[in-house]
Amino acid sequence: MLTYKQLGSDADKDAVHKAITGLSKGLFPGAFCFISSDIAGDDSYCYIKHTDGSGSKANVAYIATKEGFSPDIWKGIAQDSLVMNIDDMVAVGATDNFKLTNSIDRNPLIISDEVISKIINGYEESITKLSNYAKIDMCGGETADTGNNVRTIVVNSDVSARMKKEDVIDASKTDNGDILIGFASYGKAKYEDKYNSGISSNGFTLLIHAMLNSSYKDKYPETYDKNISDNAYSGKFDLRTQIPNTSLTLGEAMLSPTRSYLPLIKELLKAKRYKIKGIFNCTGGGLTKPIRFGKNVKYVMDNMINSGPFFKFVYENSNIEPYELYKTFNMGCRLIISCTKEDVDGIIETANNFDIEAKVIGRVEQSSKEGVNEIEITDPLSKKVLRYKK
Repeated sequence: MLTYKQLGSDADKDAVHKAITGLSKGLFPGAFCFISSDIAGDDSYCYIKHTDGSGSKANVAYIATKEGFSPDIWKGIAQDSLVMNIDDMVAVGATDNFKLTNSIDRNPLIISDEVISKIINGYEESITKLSNYAKIDMCGGETADTGNNVRTIVVNSDVSARMKKEDVIDASKTDNGDILIGFASYGKAKYEDKYNSGISSNGFTLLIHAMLNSSYKDKYPETYDKNISDNAYSGKFDLRTQIPNTSLTLGEAMLSPTRSYLPLIKELLKAKRYKIKGIFNCTGGGLTKPIRFGKNVKYVMDNMINSGPFFKFVYENSNIEPYELYKTFNMGCRLIISCTKEDVDGIIETANNFDIEAKVIGRVEQSSKEGVNEIEITDPLSKKVLRYKK
């Protein structure tokens, strides 16, 4: 069975967490992302600066355009890079006045000027789509021709914002007795212009090589490291394969732009009427993402949202075990909120108003061992209980 680590990636990021053990954890050590003192020196405010990108998803876009897909798919890569930052920041309560820059490294012998133009236009289009909900200022960026370092292209973004300290959502407050609400990552939200497969922009190193067939290995050797050659492109499908119960091909599904939950979360937070304990953007680490937040807690997810057509297809047609799937991908549920029981109905109703499926997926309990956090996920397809601890 194929795993993320076999392909040179690590959803747990244990090495990174070990490396930063002695560093400052910011003003709110248990928050979902790093929060520092205010850049303007106002003690009532704090400052958030976040960097992330589209990762290996750009390789799918590269192959797809080589295979005849529209170059416009590169616009979605810009949205991926933007949203992977903004939604982590939204998870601590930052919902407006974002400042964005980008950094693109490309091999100019492979990646054309047209691709760069599509990506830059994609940033502008993504900002426009979210403009009814938040102000996002594009503050320039850097495009570097680094063919000696980058085989194809890397698209990263840097986003920053100020917010009041009193508005911070501190995930460390998640505790025994809280309710867990899950929100679908697939479908067509009120503010989206087309159906989204729910894939987001993480785990693509595993997804690509588990789903796409060996023909891509021979045609596009620049898209993988020779050290993983034995496992590269070990799937059964091509980008034109139809995903059952959707109008999407596999390529279109894999390139669905990352959904932003900014409009929904901003609506939930603006009235301050809900007692939200933690907001978890389940990208890297998949549905095990909450495990690093709170103390001596067990996240029990025994009523999961349906995985949706795309993740069901991956589940049934890849050589990836469920244990690996749930700790790498969101499996149709990228957003989780922990809250009090009294606020469940209102939060779900708000999500439904945005045409986003939401339901209670579980609860928070006391962990079985002091100093250890746990997650138990009941896989709705196999009915097996998957257990993780940290």
